[in-house]
Amino acid sequence: MLTTSIFIAEAATQDANYYLKKASAAYNQKDYPRAEKAFRELLMMKVSLHADFYYFYGKTLYYNGKYKKAAHNLNTFTETVGNKSKYYSDAKRLLMRAEKKLSEQQSNEKTAKKPKQHKKAVKLSNIPEMVKIPAGSFTMGSNHGSPDQKPPHRLKIKNDFGMGKYEITFSQYDAFAEATKKKKPDDLGWGRGNRPVINVSLQDAKDYARWLSKKTNRTFRLPTEKEWEYVARTGFKSQLGFNDLMGLGDANCDDCRYFWESDKTMEVGSFDANKYGVYDLFGNVWEWTCSVYTKRYNGEEQYCADDKDLNGKTMAVRGGGWNSFSAILRSYVRYNNFPTYLGNEQGFRLLEELE
Repeated sequence: MLTTSIFIAEAATQDANYYLKKASAAYNQKDYPRAEKAFRELLMMKVSLHADFYYFYGKTLYYNGKYKKAAHNLNTFTETVGNKSKYYSDAKRLLMRAEKKLSEQQSNEKTAKKPKQHKKAVKLSNIPEMVKIPAGSFTMGSNHGSPDQKPPHRLKIKNDFGMGKYEITFSQYDAFAEATKKKKPDDLGWGRGNRPVINVSLQDAKDYARWLSKKTNRTFRLPTEKEWEYVARTGFKSQLGFNDLMGLGDANCDDCRYFWESDKTMEVGSFDANKYGVYDLFGNVWEWTCSVYTKRYNGEEQYCADDKDLNGKTMAVRGGGWNSFSAILRSYVRYNNFPTYLGNEQGFRLLEELE
């Protein structure tokens, strides 16, 4: 029987307690669909979860026929607790059954289907492909989560603009580096080509945008926070919503990967696009914006910062990276880095201003 005490040592929020009780009640009644929904809500609470959570969540997913996600959680449980938990033997048994179910499903298919991550490689030119985004209005921010996501506020996008279909790749950035005799960023041995460029500072991204603008006689720049979130609000699944959760195979993030995947970036376009046709807004790499980060919205999210006034300030980055947890892959989640930051999870995509 599931008890609430195994999950959280103390309640961090009333919301966490509420969903924990819902999950417990549904699980004990063997109402697994309702239990799964409550578990997913609980995952989005910013509380510490006991390792046993992955056993009960994995078992629930198994009985709901979601064998891939079940195996992922059960595997996490067995690797975390070893054989110290009383649930270990049952978890190993369920893990074997889940993997067998997956094998049977694959063998019954007439033609083997590759996982979503392993789509045919995207062919890209050195000029980033842009997707036209129509003008409109939306509510930016959320009442859920951290204070820096508040307050929700209604904003207008007055003009159409182009958003990069993909994150800028090593191939595209390397063409710029070679043309300007700039040092190429380190790929850590992960591979270049169509992987998103990493280890680039804010200035690196801006220099690339300026070079590309001059080369093409078009106007490229980094998006503002406002523009980035506007595009992300039209989501794959419904990534804008508090009740939605990215899952196994939905993106390149810490708990989205299949067992055989390595912890690093993946080629752009490896997952489904959102409704605008923009790929990888969530996971893979965090994306620079041109807006100064503030602890609470004050209007700066709508504009590009003045390069001359960045001393001591940090810049807003969006979207999450390959090492982020799925619970933060939300259109309204914000993070920040100093302009000089170089990281193996930090990249960017461009916006094009349209006349």
